[in-house]
Amino acid sequence: MIHPLHVLTVAATFVTAMPCALGQELNSQVETSLANHKLTGARVGVSVVDLETGRELVDLRDEEPLIPASNMKLLTSGAALLVLGRDFVFRTELILDGTRLVLRGSGDPALGDPFILEKTPTKLTVDGLVSALAGSVKTTTSGPVSEIIIDDRVFDRQWVHPTWPVAQLDKWYCAEVSGVNFHTNVISFFPSPATQAGRPPGYSLEPSVPWMEIENMARTVAGSKNTVSLGREPDSNRLTMFGEVAIPTRIPVEITLHDVPLFAGKVLAAELPRAGVGVGEVGPLASPESRLTREQTANAFAKVRLVSTGETFEGRTIAVVTTSIEDVIERCNGDSHNLYAECLLKRMGHEVTQEPGSWTNGASVLRMKLAELPPKGLGPDCAASTQIADGSGMSREDRVAPRTLTKWLDRMQRDSSCGGMFVNSLASPGHKQSLKKRFADRKLLNELRGKTGTIDGVRCFSGYLTDPQSGRRVAFSVMVNNLKEGEQALQALDFHEEVVVIADKWLAARRAGRPAAAVPQMGGDR
Repeated sequence: MIHPLHVLTVAATFVTAMPCALGQELNSQVETSLANHKLTGARVGVSVVDLETGRELVDLRDEEPLIPASNMKLLTSGAALLVLGRDFVFRTELILDGTRLVLRGSGDPALGDPFILEKTPTKLTVDGLVSALAGSVKTTTSGPVSEIIIDDRVFDRQWVHPTWPVAQLDKWYCAEVSGVNFHTNVISFFPSPATQAGRPPGYSLEPSVPWMEIENMARTVAGSKNTVSLGREPDSNRLTMFGEVAIPTRIPVEITLHDVPLFAGKVLAAELPRAGVGVGEVGPLASPESRLTREQTANAFAKVRLVSTGETFEGRTIAVVTTSIEDVIERCNGDSHNLYAECLLKRMGHEVTQEPGSWTNGASVLRMKLAELPPKGLGPDCAASTQIADGSGMSREDRVAPRTLTKWLDRMQRDSSCGGMFVNSLASPGHKQSLKKRFADRKLLNELRGKTGTIDGVRCFSGYLTDPQSGRRVAFSVMVNNLKEGEQALQALDFHEEVVVIADKWLAARRAGRPAAAVPQMGGDR
């Protein structure tokens, strides 16, 4: 006869062994999926964690630091929320100090961003924003402005990260980062064909800057496709338009701007005379429809300068443009906008050090938040294994382990103040560009929020699965490096989705109360 105590001991041993067996089961499924994908030569790390119990469901090389690409934004945005707080607001101020006009930046990446302006009640345009700022000067002073000073000291003036790809610095995702940003630090071209083939095409610009130096080398052609490209001379804003234009389009061709603070000052200087305010020797124009002559433009621009070190102002604020951190976090994570991430990194560096925000002090603050002991951070080991070059993940010198990301996702979703804002900032399938076409042929049983990461040879995907009924949540991070572009990159994306489906079915089985053996196997869900 078996003693009752012995029966209880056996039962207890079985219960405590189940979590390990369950983890081994999911690990086995992920390893099988990996073997079925053509990822030879790639470095792969996977971490899946049940956030209710802290149990590691998948730990496939999950402690190996890998290039995160845009998954870096999860660390940056989360740390910025913790440092700045959920109620933080970026403020760009227009200050009148005697006859001097000062534009003081706060590092706001959203100033003049058409995406953000579209969300305003009046659906303001970037030109409308500039007009409103100029109008505030008109209603405040009757005399001319002697000079326009751009105060960008909230950040340093290292506008481009030294490890970003030089050949891509004209692309929107490599835009300069400054204390005064404007129109996401790009200019948008909207080309239109001339009336005759072979002639230079026309174009409009956003923002409207007719004084911009542009060499038009493009030509009008017959057909139904445009092949327009833009070039910019290094360290200048002299542009050249190349290619062929067959049809008018409202999809812009974008190119990055150089020295954005000074550019923003020039935009304001050109608008003030149209609003009835003189700039230096340039008097008010007859009407808002009038344009400055070339000589007037040069004279007005001569009155625009960047702030000097130690310079102080005693004027009064006559206009303020604000952006909530919620809008910035959503644009950073949901739209994966690099400028937004870099501004968050530099801004938290400024907030803690009270020095101009930089990649160096921003990275130090992020590392500090990682190094804090749980539950406020992940601990010194995670911080030590994480390499932080920039905030967006454009740098190939960033390194993060998959397990660090799932720990960070857990830490953020548990934060009573800003956890909900952080989770909601991530994209879901069918929404936002990054997940617009993902999971189209897979039926998920739980709610997915995730962040993709893509640069050459790197495909990463991290986020949450949440049971809509119980709220139970799983964090995952799937990181693939050293890929050959083409078929291997597509295989990596498919592998991402299979890992998520495996975790999704596990979480759905917990809702149904089925035993581990009843968790469905992969297959048949394409």
